[in-house]
Amino acid sequence: MGMVAVNERMRERAVAALATAYANDQLSVEELDVRLAHVFRVQTAQELASLLADPSRPGHSLDEVQRVDAPDELVPERALLIAAMGGFGVKGEYVVPRHLKAWAVAGGGELDLSKARFGRGVTRIDLTAFMGGVDLTLPEGVRVEVVGTAFMGGVEHDAGRMQPLDDAPVVRIDGTAVMGAVDIKHGPPERKSERKYVEAVGRAEAWRPSR
Repeated sequence: MGMVAVNERMRERAVAALATAYANDQLSVEELDVRLAHVFRVQTAQELASLLADPSRPGHSLDEVQRVDAPDELVPERALLIAAMGGFGVKGEYVVPRHLKAWAVAGGGELDLSKARFGRGVTRIDLTAFMGGVDLTLPEGVRVEVVGTAFMGGVEHDAGRMQPLDDAPVVRIDGTAVMGAVDIKHGPPERKSERKYVEAVGRAEAWRPSR
């Protein structure tokens, strides 16, 4: 199997992952500087991946895309959530089924999947709001495809900031709103300290080759 060359987008993603780890006290400033220095020197994706190894969890990565992947054997085939004049909620490290349906009829539902894990390949999520609403929050590390239909209502998608890698899980969403609303957004990776995140991004500039 040939080596995959590192491109600029992969380096920027690695910087963001390392900065987030520093902000969450997973890396010391010394460890951060060593890894940032190598981010701009390595030539292959395999070398870059080694810089994202989680020091507190052997075999795990600090990269958000890898965090959202779930082994195929743990992924259920389907699930159905219904709120009729009531509500439902999902949050935490939920393993998302291959096909998830959520209906809100004169009620509301909140699907906070910002910490969820997805099977490799395509996950289908069907959201229906009739005189109600469904809010869906996805992690930054997935690729999203949205088809929306609205009648006297709205389907909105905030695409987020982080560009996922090509092999990231795909979430295919079909949203339908009739006198209701479907809201889709992305939650950024959790950070204990925004100040430390900004500091780490600034430190990366010292290692970036001049153009």
